[in-house]
Amino acid sequence: MSSTQCIPELTVENFGPIQRANIRLHPLTLFVGPSNTGKSYLSILIYAFHCYFGSLMSRYILKSEREFFNIVRSILPNGTDHLRDSLTSIGKQLRDLERDNPKETVEVIIPEPLAGVLREVFQKASCVGLHEEISRCFGLDIQSLHRHNASYSLNVILRISQDENFSPLEHHFTLDGTKSTSWTHLPEGMPLSLYREHSDVLPSHLSWLYSPRLEFEEFMDYDGVDISIGRIELIQFIAEYLAFGMFGPFARSSHYLPADRTGVMHAHKAVVSTVLKRASMAGASQSQNIHSLSGVLADFLEELMTSDTMESYISYSRRPSGILNICKNIEEQMLNGSISTDYSDILKYPQFSFQPDGWENSLPLKNASSMVSELAPILLCLRNHVNNGDVLIVEEPESHLHPSMQVQLMRELAAIVNAGVRVIVTTHSEWMLEELANLTRMGALPSNERDTIDGGSSALSPEKVGAWLFQPGEHPNGSTVSQIDLDESGLYPSGFDDVAIALHNNWARISNKLEKSNGSTH
Repeated sequence: MSSTQCIPELTVENFGPIQRANIRLHPLTLFVGPSNTGKSYLSILIYAFHCYFGSLMSRYILKSEREFFNIVRSILPNGTDHLRDSLTSIGKQLRDLERDNPKETVEVIIPEPLAGVLREVFQKASCVGLHEEISRCFGLDIQSLHRHNASYSLNVILRISQDENFSPLEHHFTLDGTKSTSWTHLPEGMPLSLYREHSDVLPSHLSWLYSPRLEFEEFMDYDGVDISIGRIELIQFIAEYLAFGMFGPFARSSHYLPADRTGVMHAHKAVVSTVLKRASMAGASQSQNIHSLSGVLADFLEELMTSDTMESYISYSRRPSGILNICKNIEEQMLNGSISTDYSDILKYPQFSFQPDGWENSLPLKNASSMVSELAPILLCLRNHVNNGDVLIVEEPESHLHPSMQVQLMRELAAIVNAGVRVIVTTHSEWMLEELANLTRMGALPSNERDTIDGGSSALSPEKVGAWLFQPGEHPNGSTVSQIDLDESGLYPSGFDDVAIALHNNWARISNKLEKSNGSTH
């Protein structure tokens, strides 16, 4: 199974306000429910896994040959001589794959004993430092994430399916009191595969890969062991290539747009300058408490600071056309204007502005409408940072939007999913959930029958969508999470109807009393 087909499963127990949740992460995943039930907690945890596994290659696999060799040497004390045949076989397959199938998705099975070595490499590398990444993203000590009054340990299990014939990979994290442990389980005998889709081109520095004889002739002495540079390079490259399949979509970049993104965007200069100033005073005033930003907020600020820079303009031409078309639609159909970023020569902070259609001059973003300010971070993130296969997490995208714009934004989010981006949304919006139901139902129609329906171009296949309802438990129990599917009426049963019914019943009681009161006065 390729990573694009992978639907990871996440189980948490006694995490934040959540007593238990077992969810599957579809290309579009919605978290619905009352406040303080754990929607943001689960979203940030998912983001932490993305940050962790997305950087795992750079921290453990994409090291220098010497550093990577030390990992391999701990597994193979005598070097890689006995892997020669396996390495030659896989090298030839990769060369032929690039030459004969440059654009096709082709699977290459990694032969034993090389596959066994790579399994051990990943088991050694995986889950080292996961504790720290979770703490960073939340901006909290890890003990603070244990559900209050819970009598059992905090448990997190992430399962990533590789092959329907084998058990999934499992990444575990447990917190019991003050002791945390984490480990990775790879199913026994699970075949390891390379997919052509995971790499656009083979790295040019592996020039020996293209030699007719494919031999590994250059040797170096690493800590008393003669080792072929070519063999280590190839094992290292295969590990990098393999990681995209091993960790599924979690090997891709992720982008988190917090619920308070508008306020942060307006105040980003003050926030950043204050943090830097306080950090520089730390040595002179040790008694002063310096509060660090959560990783989610710090990462969001970093992406803001690099919006529309020269680097992003250079990469703009390489960005997926589907995503750029969605950005254009948001500006034309929702904003009725354009968002731009300016950098002064003196101040390197970005200045965000909005130019309404037909205006000669632009407005500072802080003076634009709340809807424009709310959509601007989403637009800038898409335009500058999001690529196919990435994950976009948006908290409460409906904030400050008229119901009609909430519906339109749901269509744009669906279009983003269809363009190849995975999306996770937390929401309190009945309008967005009802539009999602319409888009999902339209996905069952033939494409030519959707054209006459509003939003038909954003229809979603039902298997791409997963909606999850967070429900508070009675004290001292935490909240529980359950999947909600379309009911007989074609809607997601979210509990929003209960609010509407209660309002109507109250309206009826008031009307009845008013009628009686007016009758008694005549």
